[in-house]
Amino acid sequence: MLLHSKVALITGAATGIGRASALLFAREGARIAIADINRPDAERTVEDIEKEGGQAFFVECDLRRTARIADAVDETVRRHGCLDVFFHNAGVAGPGLLEHTTEAQYDQVMDIHLKAGFFGAKYALPHLRRAGGGSILFTASGLGLRPSRQSPAYSASKAGLLMLARALAVEHARDGIRVNAICPGPIDSTPLWQGVLARNPDIVADSYAEMNRQVRPIKRLGIPEEMARAALFLVAPENSYITGVALPVDGGGAMS
Repeated sequence: MLLHSKVALITGAATGIGRASALLFAREGARIAIADINRPDAERTVEDIEKEGGQAFFVECDLRRTARIADAVDETVRRHGCLDVFFHNAGVAGPGLLEHTTEAQYDQVMDIHLKAGFFGAKYALPHLRRAGGGSILFTASGLGLRPSRQSPAYSASKAGLLMLARALAVEHARDGIRVNAICPGPIDSTPLWQGVLARNPDIVADSYAEMNRQVRPIKRLGIPEEMARAALFLVAPENSYITGVALPVDGGGAMS
C-alpha cells in the first residue's frame, strides 16, 4: 500500500474531492483525520472508511479561525502520534463578478483557500519535520493557472496557493518535506461546482456547464475520484523526487 502506516490530515473531506481522497488514502493504508465544518457528511466519510477496515476520525474545524486549524493538527498528532501528510483541500466557490463581490465574500474565499493553507502548513510543519519528512498538498485550481472571468477573487486565491506551494517547496526540501498542488478543472456533482453554477445571476447554469465541457480537449467534466488519484500520486513517498509541482487535472483545460 502506498501510504502504509502514514497519517494524513485532509481539510474539507466531508464531500467532493476531499471525501474521495480520504477514502482512497485510507485504502492505501493511511490513518485519516478529517477537518471540516460539515459534521453530518464528515461523519459519514468516517463511517465509510471504517466499514472498509480503515481508521479515521472527524475534527470539527472552521478554517477561518487559525486557532482551530492548530487544534486540528494537534488533535491528529495526539490521536495518531505523528503527521505525514497535510492536504489542504477545502474550498468554496467564491464570489462572482467583481461588481457583485462584497468585502465579506472576498475575505471568505481568501481565508478558506489561502490563509488556511498558509497557517495549516505552518502548524503541520514541525510535525512533518519530526516525522523525518512528508508531504504538503494544496487543492488549487485550473483558475489559479489562468484567469477566471467569472470570479477574479477565486482566481487570485488559488494563484496565491500555487505560489505558496512553490515557496514552501524551495524552503523545506532540505527537511524532506515536499509541497505540491493539484489544479482541478470543473468537478461534477460536488457542492463547490453547484456553488459555481449558482454564484452569478446572469449566467445560465446549463449553458455554463456545457461551455466548460466543450472548451476542454476531453469533452467532459471531471469526477472526484480522478482528483483523489492525482492527490495520492503527489503525496505517495514513492514519488519523492516531485516537489513544487502545480499539476493540472482538468481534461486539457489549461491548454485551451
